[in-house]
Amino acid sequence: MAETFKIGEKFKESNFEAEMTADSLYIKLRNSRVVSNASMNGGLMNATGIINYSLYGKSDCKNKPVEYLRNVLLSRGIDYSSVIGLLTAVRPDRFVISRSSMATSFISAGVDNAATPIDGLNYSGKGTINVIVLANVKLTDAAIMDAFKTSVEAKSYSLWTRKVKSKFSGKIATGTITDVTAIVSDETGEEFKYAGTGTDLGSSISKSIYDGLTYALDNFYGYKSED
Repeated sequence: MAETFKIGEKFKESNFEAEMTADSLYIKLRNSRVVSNASMNGGLMNATGIINYSLYGKSDCKNKPVEYLRNVLLSRGIDYSSVIGLLTAVRPDRFVISRSSMATSFISAGVDNAATPIDGLNYSGKGTINVIVLANVKLTDAAIMDAFKTSVEAKSYSLWTRKVKSKFSGKIATGTITDVTAIVSDETGEEFKYAGTGTDLGSSISKSIYDGLTYALDNFYGYKSED
């Protein structure tokens, strides 16, 4: 089930609390490990939080995302050393929450920079798909990487079903040129060793992403299913 995560709303599970404010999504984590390709604290680490900050209507980032996010967190009295930091230009009222049996996904979708992996182009303009997946189970190192791979596949399939085209080549896009994905493992949950598309966990993650991303594409950008 996918819906807009409205400003002022909160959502709570056993290992996290999420809140949508006027400029960002902040997820407070408990007993969690995260793998991500985020600019701030990316990689595999024990994390206490994730922020997806919206630059919509702002022009003060000055292409220094890490410094910018650190200052945002410091202004809120939050230690940034173990917080995963993401940026987006998507409007704060267009963030999406999507829930399935084994995962909750938070998605902000901008597609102005939609591309294929072989377009071979430099940065141009704004447009990022940020996907944060919180599994309600514990993932081994291999499984958390498997979940990362599965999430990228689910994102690409979602774009394919809506026939989102590359801004640069006009071919069907597989993402944007600045996408960030974060996978959160609940270290107190049942341990899973696999999270590929042929597993219950992988299917659940994929469904949460597909439902959330297609919801955003359909409701905010006017796409529709091409299945």
